[in-house]
Amino acid sequence: MATSDAVKTYRYLRIGMIGAVVLLATSIAIEHDTVGGCWQNSISAYYYTPVRAIFVGGMLVVGFALIVIKGRGAWEDACLNAAGMLAPVVAVVPTTDIDACWSQPPNPLPLNAEGVLQPWVVANIDNNVKALLIAGFLGLGVAFLTVVFVNKSVLAPVRVVERGTSLSLVAAFLLLSFAWLLFAQWDDFDTGSHGKAASLMFVFLIGAVVGKAVEHRGEPTKGYFPLYTAIGSLMVIGGALIVAFRVGGEHTVFVLEATEIALFAVFWGVQTAENWNETV
Repeated sequence: MATSDAVKTYRYLRIGMIGAVVLLATSIAIEHDTVGGCWQNSISAYYYTPVRAIFVGGMLVVGFALIVIKGRGAWEDACLNAAGMLAPVVAVVPTTDIDACWSQPPNPLPLNAEGVLQPWVVANIDNNVKALLIAGFLGLGVAFLTVVFVNKSVLAPVRVVERGTSLSLVAAFLLLSFAWLLFAQWDDFDTGSHGKAASLMFVFLIGAVVGKAVEHRGEPTKGYFPLYTAIGSLMVIGGALIVAFRVGGEHTVFVLEATEIALFAVFWGVQTAENWNETV
């Protein structure tokens, strides 16, 4: 691949992630207009509406991009990888906090009269989570073989790989193993894992932004330090205020998710501009 092709691929991948966010927002806006102006309690609750395909697909795309794009430092890379691994869980294990705001009500409804998930929802979770875990372990195996043999000829000894890469593979294996254990043993996995995965995903996204700000603290003249600091501060302080004051009332989670996603998209755009002319 020519150098220009590699740079273009990197740029398109970063821009594509912002495109996935715009696509999700557009789909939600269409559903909002179709139902006459009401909102679901959260962005995640649009899983049960016609937005489902865009929501699940968009989260998978975002998760993929967060993992494959290499962070500029070990801290940023670790945070992006962790958030990327959690995004698919948020996508395929739906929330149970839903409202009757849909243009086409699912039949049967996601929860029965006793508030228990319907069999069709449980079946979706079971199939999708198993697929994610199996694919994750297979991908990890391919990554391990690539790291070990990519620079090895038939007769040459295996080269020592970067320490960060080795640690990332070990961390990914431990996280996948822990996820499999939770899936197999945690009785409340179907109802409790979505909220925890979503919360942790946002924590890691904030961690990536804060880490980027810290990385630029010695370069105030370039303007990126105050930008990253402002975005990180808004994500932390703004998020805390939204929760503390229950902004949006019953739609507090929606407001919180929308705010954090929008701010991270701004961060992603600024970072893309910063590294636009980066060479290979």
